Amino acid sequence: MQSPFAPWLDAGEPVLLDGGLGTELERRGHTQLGRLWSAALVRTNPAAIREVHRDYLNAGAQVISTATFQAAMPVIRHTGLHRAEAEDLLRDAIALATRERDRFHHHHADKPRPLVAASVGPFGAALCNGAEYTGRYEVSEKQLVAFHVERLRLFAESEADVIACETIPSLLEARVLLQLLAALPHRAAWLSLTCRDARHLADGSPLSEVLQAAQDMPNLCAIGVNCVGPRLLPRVIDTLRDHTALPVLAYPNASNAWHLETRQAVDETPPDAFGLAARSWLQAGARIIGGCCRTTPVHIAAMRQAMAPAPTLIG
Repeated sequence: MQSPFAPWLDAGEPVLLDGGLGTELERRGHTQLGRLWSAALVRTNPAAIREVHRDYLNAGAQVISTATFQAAMPVIRHTGLHRAEAEDLLRDAIALATRERDRFHHHHADKPRPLVAASVGPFGAALCNGAEYTGRYEVSEKQLVAFHVERLRLFAESEADVIACETIPSLLEARVLLQLLAALPHRAAWLSLTCRDARHLADGSPLSEVLQAAQDMPNLCAIGVNCVGPRLLPRVIDTLRDHTALPVLAYPNASNAWHLETRQAVDETPPDAFGLAARSWLQAGARIIGGCCRTTPVHIAAMRQAMAPAPTLIG
């Protein structure tokens, strides 16, 4: 299977992802998102989502992610929607991204067409208690399969270019997702994990065990980390490079810490410094980079500027 990132990676160029979606919607005043988070606006205010997608594309993002991070099928149905309505909501979220991408590409047809990544968040995010940062949730493999399988199958038949399994904090959940993705060999996917340090997942499991489980999956086009502090990235990237030949992706938060009790970001990196830090992630070996919580189109524009090749001086 050809990687969806091939138009850039084959040319020796890095790929720039977008930044935060739910946190960016909150920053723009949409603060009552509830359990569905960004997906809550798919029906009530789709223009707000389209606007964020558009701003990231204009900032230079080559990949935009759908507003489906917390919208697993059991969660959507818990809000009162029937199965068919829940499926339609997911399809509508993908359509918002693909149509905005197509409008953008119509005016920039000289460049590779940006990708749409169908976002799949972890079981812990649906608990709304910060469990995605710790991986500490008591759940069986069977329950995790039931939580993820319907959304993954729908995304596999959608217009999205790649399935993005992201912010995965536990070894068990990572293995479940890899098994489910292996059953969808016709769809490209990436797996992005959350880490407590350079060598361990958020739940304390060795990062190397996930990387070993991810070997020999033809449809896995990248593996990496997200929703971690930017200071941690170079060391985590080193671990990834030591254990995988897959392209490494990295998209950290704007801040280096998050207090679960106060719901406050700590030690936040301003956009210009975030953009400059991106150079060190590329130098460490990441090939696909972007931003996660509290990063904005301004952060992505700063990364695009920092990633631009230096001008050639003549004379």
